[in-house]
Amino acid sequence: MIIAVDVGNTNIVFGFFSGSQVKNVFRISTDSGRTSDEYKMILSEFIREEEIEKRDITDFIVSSVVPPLTPIFKTVSHKLIGKDAIIVSVNLDLGIIFEMEEPKLTGTDRICNVFEAHRIFPSNDVVVVDFGTATTFSVITKDARFVGGPISIGILAAAAELYRKTSQLPRIELAKPISAIGKNTVEEMQSGIVIGLGGMIDRLIDEIENELGSSVRVVATGGISHVMENVSKRIEYFDKMLTIKGINGIYERIKITETGKT
Repeated sequence: MIIAVDVGNTNIVFGFFSGSQVKNVFRISTDSGRTSDEYKMILSEFIREEEIEKRDITDFIVSSVVPPLTPIFKTVSHKLIGKDAIIVSVNLDLGIIFEMEEPKLTGTDRICNVFEAHRIFPSNDVVVVDFGTATTFSVITKDARFVGGPISIGILAAAAELYRKTSQLPRIELAKPISAIGKNTVEEMQSGIVIGLGGMIDRLIDEIENELGSSVRVVATGGISHVMENVSKRIEYFDKMLTIKGINGIYERIKITETGKT
C-alpha cells in the first residue's frame, strides 16, 4: 500500500492505494503553519481509525503546490514509514514532453491531471478543467505533449469576492441555478457565477481547439466540479479523484521504470 498526497492551496487529500485501487481517502484543510509532527499525528490517527496496518505502507508520494509544505511532508514520510518521500516534479520520467516556456513553474497538480487524463484518453487531445482555488485548463496532446492552458479565477473565489466586495449581496451556496434570469438575488448570483463560468469554459475550449486544429476530449476534476455537470456543454467526463489517481499512476510508472533498470 502507498500513500499519495495532493497538497493544494485550500485542501490536502490523502489517498491510500493498493496497486491501482484506491482503498481510503481523506481530506483536511491546508495549513502552512502546522508542523510535521502535527501532520503525522493527523495521518496516524486516520490510519488507526481505519485499521490500516502501518507495516503495509511501503511508499509515500507527494504532489505539492504549496512550497513551504513540501519539506514538511518529506519529514512526515520519514517519521511515518522511515523512507524518503517521492516528490512529483517535471524532473521525473513521466513520459510527457513539456512544451511550456517555464515547465518548472507548472503546478504539479496539473502534471498529475494530464498524466491521468492521457491514460484515460490515450488516442485524443485532452483538456483537463480543474475547479480548485483557481480554475485551470491543462492541455495534453495525444502524443503526450503538455502544451499549457489558461488559468482563471476559481468558482469559490468568485462567489466569495462578490460577497466580500458588495454591501447587499449575500454569501450563497454554489448550486446549479434554476434559470438563467433568476427570480431572486441568490438565483441571480448562482446564474451569473455558475452559468457564467460554464460559458467561459465552453468558449475557452473552442479557442483551444482552434489553436490545436483538432477536437479535444474535456475532463473535469476538483471538489466543486459536480456543479458544472450539465452546465458546461463541453465537459464530458467528471472525476473528483483525477489528481490523486494521477499521483498514484505516476508512482506506478516510476516503479515500473525502476524495475526495468534492475
